[in-house]
Amino acid sequence: MLQNRVFIILICAFFVVTGPIEATESNHQRVIKLKGSQNTRDIGGYETDIGQRVRWGKVFRSDNLSRLMPEDFQRLESMGLKTVIDLRTTREVEKAPTVWQGDNPPEIFHYAIGKSDGEWVREQSQLIRKGRFKPSDTLDLYVKAYELLPTVGQESYQNLLELLLDESNWPLLIHCTAGKDRTGIAVALIFEILGVDRKTIMEDYLLTNEVARTWEQASKLADQHASKRTSTGSFMNSFRPPGADAWFPLVGVAPEMLNGFYERVEEDYGSVDAYIASLGVDHVQREKLKRVLTESD
Repeated sequence: MLQNRVFIILICAFFVVTGPIEATESNHQRVIKLKGSQNTRDIGGYETDIGQRVRWGKVFRSDNLSRLMPEDFQRLESMGLKTVIDLRTTREVEKAPTVWQGDNPPEIFHYAIGKSDGEWVREQSQLIRKGRFKPSDTLDLYVKAYELLPTVGQESYQNLLELLLDESNWPLLIHCTAGKDRTGIAVALIFEILGVDRKTIMEDYLLTNEVARTWEQASKLADQHASKRTSTGSFMNSFRPPGADAWFPLVGVAPEMLNGFYERVEEDYGSVDAYIASLGVDHVQREKLKRVLTESD
């Protein structure tokens, strides 16, 4: 039952986000502007512990690709994209399949992290329908989700890293539904392997909030929910509907979430390095990836 809980939490953004929002100009170098995506970006450029930088144009992260326009697919093909890793559940893929529209489609690998059915799905749906939840309720749910990811995502992350170790698969794009949780952990693990410091990893993780303008999304959800409830008389006069801060964890990211993942890894495996080793990346492979996926300024 606990494993089922994580999956609906991780895919909630798919059901509540209504469409793409253009990224801000301040991230022009990192953000890949696509009409049908709100969170596609290059993970290159970050400094490592030995003064190297992650290579640009080799690994990308993104949200759902099913809404991409023909010109978006052309843009990705022009970047030489060879591999797409889809971390969504089978149900998510069925509801929003990626139908590539282009002449040179990449190879798509579906490494689902968990399942999207079960008792927790019903409980979560009931919580949203009732509309009686506080910021701490949704944040706690997400923290618990991240605490489960080291286990429920282990096989998928191992398969992902196996593909990453083969340079013939580059450039490579990793995505899920919102591009923030399952993808966020995948990118964090890559950065850990390459020697990017934890502060920088957190900064890239939180960049989703700026790129996808998640506070605006949360505010819109709060307004829409309150309007609907008010029009149907569902709210009692004494009950205040959830505000944007209560909806925010469904569409945005917070430090507590990523920290929840790290804390569980350290508790269960002793260290992040030990967890990475459990994913099949030994010292030799790690050094190889550092050598080929980073470069001097």
